[in-house]
Amino acid sequence: MFSVIIYGRNDSHGYNLHKRAAISFNALAEVMSDPDDEILFVDYNTPDDHPTFPEAIHDTLTEKAKKHMRILRVRPEQHAHLKSKTHLVALESQSRNVALRRSNPKNRWILYTNTDMLLLSRTEGESLSDILGALPDGFYQVPRFEIPEMLWEAAFDRKDPAGNLAKLRDWSMRFHLNQVVHNFMPMKYDALGDFQAVLRDDMFAIHGFDESMILGWHCDSNLAARLALYRGRVDTLMDKAFGYHCDHTRVAAANNKGRKTTMNSHDKYIWNVSSPYIPEQAETWGWPDVEIEEVRLDRDTSYERYTAGLSKAIEPATVPFTSTSCEWHLFDDLTYDLSHTLPFVCDQMLTYPRSTAVMVVGSRAEFVSRFATAWRGMGLTGPVLVPRECQLDLDHPAIETGRFADLLRRTDLFLFEFGLTTQKDGDPVRTGREASPADRKQLKIVERLFRQAASTESATRPAGRRMPRRFIGVNVIYNKYWPIFTDYVGANINPFCSQVLAGFALEVPVTMKEKILKFRKRAG
Repeated sequence: MFSVIIYGRNDSHGYNLHKRAAISFNALAEVMSDPDDEILFVDYNTPDDHPTFPEAIHDTLTEKAKKHMRILRVRPEQHAHLKSKTHLVALESQSRNVALRRSNPKNRWILYTNTDMLLLSRTEGESLSDILGALPDGFYQVPRFEIPEMLWEAAFDRKDPAGNLAKLRDWSMRFHLNQVVHNFMPMKYDALGDFQAVLRDDMFAIHGFDESMILGWHCDSNLAARLALYRGRVDTLMDKAFGYHCDHTRVAAANNKGRKTTMNSHDKYIWNVSSPYIPEQAETWGWPDVEIEEVRLDRDTSYERYTAGLSKAIEPATVPFTSTSCEWHLFDDLTYDLSHTLPFVCDQMLTYPRSTAVMVVGSRAEFVSRFATAWRGMGLTGPVLVPRECQLDLDHPAIETGRFADLLRRTDLFLFEFGLTTQKDGDPVRTGREASPADRKQLKIVERLFRQAASTESATRPAGRRMPRRFIGVNVIYNKYWPIFTDYVGANINPFCSQVLAGFALEVPVTMKEKILKFRKRAG
């Protein structure tokens, strides 16, 4: 019957985002009763090494919400061509159009709302699907009522949408929440963007949202102005349903920090609109030729892919714990526990596109082979690129070898492993072992290729790629390769236990001398 279209990203936009979004997602699903109903969440520009926002809060969503939700992931690389034109990290018109293009064609209605709304029918027990199913063609808005932060934050249970809606039905009268705020036409009500019900066919006819609106605000008002021209009127659904917003003004979000907020032009996009159509984007709105990843929370979850991949690459432990040490007298010992470290390596990889091509430069052939097994086991289909210069004896269907210089321009992600080529599985770890001549020879190769890849990262990106590529270092904490890796890569300080650091190449490598001078300056 209807497709709800909302958007966001995995960040902390506004106050207590995770709770109000979970409340909203579950409540939206609760008022659906048609099997074709769907919640389309466009996850726009979440960093590649993060899961999508709904994946991050999946444990707080009801099974019904997971069943109805489709997540469309717009990657940073797909946003990169707009990055220099806007201060925003998530774009509304592009997000909503991407979802509209890919919405269920069986659904007659598109409902535009946001990630902190609850919709309540005026007649108890009536679903929104029933309401929309009985409506004549038109363009409908409802007023937005505010829920004080203390009520939704302290009293709502994320996973009890029916209970939350029942409380809201009571509180709205007891605490006088229902105040209709009228606005200038065609914006029938204030904050009209939290409920606009539109025929799907109408949205396709007028070419979706205006994708030139990339400075924030008024996308919904522009849509209302154009639909009012197209339909000839703006109708209300206030006799059938109310919309309630989880107020979150206690902490300012990116788009409401005072009067200096950058906005799209009122005159151009509202008052001077003279046509419902946008012919200049008629063929391109919603990025029809762009492959957009889809994620479903009711199947094939990231957790299941992660554990499946690791289970193929490592065996369960046979002892309750193992031991190692980060004492400084072991600084030159480069042994590490592969089975312990691999889960932390895979943790850095899982959220990347499945077609990602990863370059692996390492010392231990066993590490590279086991990683390739986990890579395929996690459902990642891109090649594992290993330079011939590494001279490792490898035989795995996921692995492709070639000249380092040639592979650089095919690489989306870098993985460098600094271990001992002579270490075998089961060898003692961190007991003062010295590197053999064979180990030192191999490590020199890995280090040389690392320095070359990091220092030329921007110059060697694949054709058409705009975003920088990430570097992951294995066995680079509290040993001689710790300063070398962080000279070239801006990485966080991680616990020794993970043995993994990750980040993007620095534009100008930092030398250890500079680090010491900065440390001394801070220390006084």
